[in-house]
Amino acid sequence: MKLAPLRPYETTWEDWLLGGGPCAQFEDPSLPLEVEIGPGEDAFLYDSAVDDSARNWLGIEYSRKRVRRYVRRIERGGVELPNLRLIWRPAADLVGPFLSPGVVANYHIYFPDPWPKAHHARYRMMAPAFVQSLHASLAPGGAVNMATDAAEYAEEIREAFLPVERMTEERFAEDELPAETVFEERWRAMGRTIHFFRYRKA
Repeated sequence: MKLAPLRPYETTWEDWLLGGGPCAQFEDPSLPLEVEIGPGEDAFLYDSAVDDSARNWLGIEYSRKRVRRYVRRIERGGVELPNLRLIWRPAADLVGPFLSPGVVANYHIYFPDPWPKAHHARYRMMAPAFVQSLHASLAPGGAVNMATDAAEYAEEIREAFLPVERMTEERFAEDELPAETVFEERWRAMGRTIHFFRYRKA
């Protein structure tokens, strides 16, 4: 049985296709759009929408169950958030077709799955082609903010961004995040080093 979207926070690919794209799903489509890819179980997206009502906050999540759990979490918070929306879809399906060119103010990608096994490498999100799509979808001055605990993946991320023209790496420290994410807390407890990145579009 097909589940109906949990309105108004859960949007769908069909909404975007027929309803004017991602920005049209918000109460005020004119606000700058911040996008978190893979919000998972973390509070970053929710807390950001609560703290910064002058921006729209969109969560792109690969797992439908996680989207629905996140929406329930918002509802339990008891605060209406017309500037927060989520969608269940692979990010690669949305960035090029719906968020380009120049739609996104900033991206937030914290602890994406590194797919550490060699035969799973093709599943890693931060491949060169996807990085090029992120660049095209950013407004001038926008940035991709990232964190990973996987040293090998961190190096792949750097290599993927190197050939992108008009994209520069900036210092991005852990204290710039509003709070320690669930994964960051877990990995630090295990003694892992966290790698932070910020790449800004000129």
